[in-house]
Amino acid sequence: MHQGPFEKFHGRRPLWTVVVLKLVLVITALALLGQANAIFSLGIPVLVLHVGALAAIAILVIWPRAHGSLAVATEKSIPGAAKTPHIGILLHSAALYDTLAWILTYGRERAFREKMLSFARLKPGEAVLDVGCGTGTAALLAKQRVGPAGRVDGVDASAEMVARATAKSRRAGFPVSFTNATAQQLPYEDGEFDVVLSTLMLHHLPKTGRAEFGREAFRVLKPGGRMLIVDFAKPPRQKRIFRLHRHGHVDLDKVAADLGQHGFKIVEQGDVGAKRLRYLVAQPR
Repeated sequence: MHQGPFEKFHGRRPLWTVVVLKLVLVITALALLGQANAIFSLGIPVLVLHVGALAAIAILVIWPRAHGSLAVATEKSIPGAAKTPHIGILLHSAALYDTLAWILTYGRERAFREKMLSFARLKPGEAVLDVGCGTGTAALLAKQRVGPAGRVDGVDASAEMVARATAKSRRAGFPVSFTNATAQQLPYEDGEFDVVLSTLMLHHLPKTGRAEFGREAFRVLKPGGRMLIVDFAKPPRQKRIFRLHRHGHVDLDKVAADLGQHGFKIVEQGDVGAKRLRYLVAQPR
């Protein structure tokens, strides 16, 4: 198949080289704009317009490559290996994931995660399970809230994410247990947890996988426990060229209805207040 110049450029170099080269190009372009302003007196509004255009081009060019290296569909497994159905999309580049999270939250990832956790209303001494924990940032914040008497476990289907989360836990000195497991097959006994967290995870699962996760979450929750789901709401119709988040969204109204079939009742839902995010809190009936 014929490759365009961008495909050839990306295909021959590791990701970090591509990013560095493109950043050099953007910085060079900005320097040239500064020279042009000095010579032609373009003015601040014109410079801002050009800088914005350059930033948009950089994001559109760099993001697909970076995002593509992060996400790997599990259906494309090793030939001959046993297939586990309905796992969904895995993110493997843990360090790159943290870097992108820092960039996309403008360096305020901690505040962003704490905002989401606030809807769970964690209490000291509670047992919490973070499903799809990623690199463990939310789980470590949850541990601070439940305190020494509390328990926090995290599970993720990506071994790379679990390894980075475990390293973070050791550096922070927080006893949080991270396990490589799927949301559809949680390795815990019935009724172990007061709270189950699912933050920015559900949209990675196919519809069948979401149903399986709902059943598993109900199983591991204690009577009177609760589950917090935070995810991207269904956006207004827009052209794909402007949709940077390729994993899509979830219809939380539909999720709420499905959870009702698995024994949950919805006790609270609303907008998070950022990035088209919505939340819902569900409890076992």
